[in-house]
Amino acid sequence: MLHKIFGKLSKEDFIVLNVVARYLDSYEYVPLRILSDHIDLSRKTLNESLKRLVSLHLLTTDPQNLLGYKMTFTGLNVLSLKRLADRGIVKMLGPMIGVGKESVVYLAKDHMNRSLAIKFYRIGFKSFKNFSKKRSYDVKSGGNIWLLRSIFSAEREYEIFNKLNDINASVPRVFGRELNAIVMEYIEGVLLYKLKVAKDPYKILRDILETVRKAYIELGVVHSDLSQYNVLVNISEESERAYVFDWPQWVYFYEPSAENLLIRDLNILIRFFRNRFGIKDISVDKVYKYVTGEAENFV
Repeated sequence: MLHKIFGKLSKEDFIVLNVVARYLDSYEYVPLRILSDHIDLSRKTLNESLKRLVSLHLLTTDPQNLLGYKMTFTGLNVLSLKRLADRGIVKMLGPMIGVGKESVVYLAKDHMNRSLAIKFYRIGFKSFKNFSKKRSYDVKSGGNIWLLRSIFSAEREYEIFNKLNDINASVPRVFGRELNAIVMEYIEGVLLYKLKVAKDPYKILRDILETVRKAYIELGVVHSDLSQYNVLVNISEESERAYVFDWPQWVYFYEPSAENLLIRDLNILIRFFRNRFGIKDISVDKVYKYVTGEAENFV
């Protein structure tokens, strides 16, 4: 759907979207006078563009006076995609391959025909309770709090992914970010919660715990929302490898909530491996000591 919308837009439309995005933290509905003052287009061309953007559901009008325009999540996604394309990071957008409470993921290609995954954040009211409980950060309210929080979530996850890439943690490699979108390598695999049988569940668990340990010891951060739902297992004839994703809620280890969040993450993980794969000889206490560097192994 995004690529179809993308093809219907003119360069003037993207100029308008960029200006609306510039005022996300100032206005819920950007007044028409602001747009007119900051966009070098004739009134006729501007009105035609606004009408088209509203018809494609990239903007909505102010129900009070119809003289203000608000960006939608679709508009934010399209603008993010345009910026990524202009930077040469993405060449072609493919189908949607994943939907979560706080994001959607699309398959894409770069100029070397390599497969990529683009994650578009869409923090919203339905995820507000989880968002507030799990995250120790926030942004100022502004007029578009959900769009701003989505942008900030992408910024935080991109930041930590880069650091995790630098220490060779088992996470996807990232190639760029714009607004609420992160571009990362596409990894073929199965989400851990869907995996019924594993060749070597200890190996999968070790991959996850090594990444958690590296994050804690080398970066001083805790994932704080780790579970079987944000681990992807790549399966080959020779072995299985686990990748940990969904990091926007990371916290520093010295924050007051960090230890409890880490213990909760480990409890969830160990409970899953016990119930799904029958691993009984691993305790949360041993795993905690391993992750924090107090022990060299967890078995």
